[in-house]
Amino acid sequence: MATRPSAKRQIHVRLIHNGMQPGTPLDEPLLFGLQDAKGDVHPGLTQPGEARNFDLILEVGEGNGVDKPVFRGAFVHGPAKARFIYLSWKRQGEHEHPWGWRIKIPLSGIGWAEIHAAEKPGKCLAANVIGRRPHASEAIEWRIEALHKS
Repeated sequence: MATRPSAKRQIHVRLIHNGMQPGTPLDEPLLFGLQDAKGDVHPGLTQPGEARNFDLILEVGEGNGVDKPVFRGAFVHGPAKARFIYLSWKRQGEHEHPWGWRIKIPLSGIGWAEIHAAEKPGKCLAANVIGRRPHASEAIEWRIEALHKS
């Protein structure tokens, strides 16, 4: 008897950031946003008086013989055991070093309990990353919130 392939697991994720550069501001035109795997920067959404929201979907899989989830998707970077997302300030035009700033948002703090909660209809996993430094190593504090703001 053939087994049916399981459906892809996906969760919605929201990063919240105000767009302020994480160091001495660079005095040049920069594009701020969520960096995809191709190096393009996506600007996110802003509401008047609020920080910018970056909503994305992560595909969730099981690691080979590992208890931890493995994340995939258009915005995921890094090796399977240490996946992360970048918020980036990219220089406009052609540059040898295109990144003015990048902050790494590790996905290692997302476990199965958070995934199960985020899979519920109308929910997403969110993190406020305002003030995070480019080489920060502290864990991200994730929370469950409504996918669509009212």
